[in-house]
Amino acid sequence: MKNITIETNRFLLKVLTVDIIGERYLDWLNGSNKSEYINYSIQERTIEEVRDYVASRENDNSILFLGIFVRKSGEHIGNIKYEPIDFLNKYAIMGILIGDMDWRGKGVATEVIQSSSMWLHNEYDIKQIILGVDADNQSAIKVYEKINFKVRQTPYIDTSGKNALTMVLDIGNMSYFDFGQRESI
Repeated sequence: MKNITIETNRFLLKVLTVDIIGERYLDWLNGSNKSEYINYSIQERTIEEVRDYVASRENDNSILFLGIFVRKSGEHIGNIKYEPIDFLNKYAIMGILIGDMDWRGKGVATEVIQSSSMWLHNEYDIKQIILGVDADNQSAIKVYEKINFKVRQTPYIDTSGKNALTMVLDIGNMSYFDFGQRESI
């Protein structure tokens, strides 16, 4: 999926490419402020590893890997990824990283998930967004619940044996404004 831009009130979501990967991005994964809940950052990564990871996803049509950019400044503050997108069964597995500490807790996830989920629904008739979340990550769980994700098992993601919950957002018959109350900006 190339040349995709999804616009929200405050952000532009654009396909993540290797040229965006730099030291600042690497610090999100390896630095002292990295999120303990991002599986990819459990192990220290090199810039080459991260670039290879992103490059391997650039031309895969079952993956939508988007950078989150502030509209006013163009600053890259995080990513949202849908991998895989199952066009036959109409679902996508989602993960999100707000890498820039200054943007955490400011409603980025809500705005970005709502817009990108509706885009997937409108473009490809995706009916469910599924994610796994660490059961201890209460702040993320609250955000997901606010958007109308429900804790529910699904055959499409395995969280057994982990301290994780599976959450599902049914978007088949929803509009953007059915996602629940929007967080204040």
